[in-house]
Amino acid sequence: MLLLAGCGAGAQPDAPARDKAATEKPAAAPVADSGSRVDWKAAAYAALDCTPRAEWLADDLPAAGWDDETVRTTAADVTGDGAEEILVQATCPAAASTLADHVVVFALAGATPELLGVLGEELFLPEATVSLDGTTVTLSGPTVAGEDPYCCPGHRGTVTYAWDGVRFVVATRSEVPGSSPAATALPDGEHVGLLLSVGPDEVVVDVVEWFEGDAARAACRADGVPIDESAWCTQYYVRGAGDGGVPVPVSADAPLRYLELETMETVALGDVTELAGTPWVSENPDAGGYTRFRTRDGVITAMESIYTP
Repeated sequence: MLLLAGCGAGAQPDAPARDKAATEKPAAAPVADSGSRVDWKAAAYAALDCTPRAEWLADDLPAAGWDDETVRTTAADVTGDGAEEILVQATCPAAASTLADHVVVFALAGATPELLGVLGEELFLPEATVSLDGTTVTLSGPTVAGEDPYCCPGHRGTVTYAWDGVRFVVATRSEVPGSSPAATALPDGEHVGLLLSVGPDEVVVDVVEWFEGDAARAACRADGVPIDESAWCTQYYVRGAGDGGVPVPVSADAPLRYLELETMETVALGDVTELAGTPWVSENPDAGGYTRFRTRDGVITAMESIYTP
């Protein structure tokens, strides 16, 4: 998909919130008696509140910047009702900076397309890769987050939507530093890392090189890191943090434990998603800390928190 050039010089702000009901119709949905006659660009642009062509031209912007934008359409039964819906992947025209990519889902039940959902609000994906699996739709790719400028995504994200019978709801969401796809499966054995995100039966982890005790002191000396009386270098030391996240499946019967920092009690988990919202899922090690886990055949078989003073 072509995007009108121009990079924003500043950091990416939060994407504007959009509060659309699942059954809301686009404000300017075109009338058509069959899906083949629908102007899907106009329908998607209306649902996304894109700048209308008349306003674009009124701002003395070149007509080609609006007219040359294209959309991608896919027909698939993503609601499980036996009838195909139309998924329109579209990005609003932009005069100076890249805007986020979205997927707009329409039903063709009547004379006009019915808007079922706007997907892609949870991440800023300049150009999403879209994949379908039954009643789920997944958007993934490089994302703009944190201090990333508009021009240069510095994160990679994935968000999956599932149809619940009424609307599309977020099933999983992850966003980690780094714009490249994750590395291959981890070797068998023990690892330490920062949990960047958790989802059903999977975590995204920034794996680090971990040292304790005398090994930590030796590693600090080798790296030229001053050793004082703090726990850093005397009790533990880390190399390689911030190198990006690796998605790792979690075994359904893996023992999972984390440290509740307020009570300093170890808590057993029934599912890894229960870690969501805790300090242990963060890019910042000072928020909670590191997690130790074991893998076999690329799957986590046990996991527990590491307390770092």
